[in-house]
Amino acid sequence: MTVSRRLFFALWPDDASRRALADEAARLAPLCGGYPLPAENMHVTLAFLGSVDEVRLAPLVDLAQGWPALRGEWRLDRLGHFPQPRIVWAGSQTPNDALLTLDTELWRALSRHGFTAPQREFTPHVSLVRQAGRAATRTTLITPVIWRYDHLALVESRLDGETSRYLTLAHSQS
Repeated sequence: MTVSRRLFFALWPDDASRRALADEAARLAPLCGGYPLPAENMHVTLAFLGSVDEVRLAPLVDLAQGWPALRGEWRLDRLGHFPQPRIVWAGSQTPNDALLTLDTELWRALSRHGFTAPQREFTPHVSLVRQAGRAATRTTLITPVIWRYDHLALVESRLDGETSRYLTLAHSQS
């Protein structure tokens, strides 16, 4: 029997960014009619792979562990809303070239393992509020957050009731 896992590559925030974003999510949730994402789940997805056969896992672990060390910053100063799947998110008003390049390089590496990049432009964002019935009344963060990152992670998403739990399977050097 084939076992599949729901996988993605992501960047995790530093602790100060995580706290600031969790506070923002808690402020926004009652205004948007949803619930705040748990602080420990806040991340930026670079490559969502979906359901992946377990036999394909080892090369992905190798890819994550062999990824060159990362060190960067991302300024989050914008709020947005995806009507479906009803998410309020934080992102940047101006593109972050380092994240865009990282996304391109990651998908290039993944293509060597049979994965195909989505046919849409990459918009780096962090989900703050789920089941949001409406967008935030403002479009900018009151206080911008400087997210510092230092490694790429291969993550498995596991459904635990109605919430997701994320398990890091492998990560690059930091």
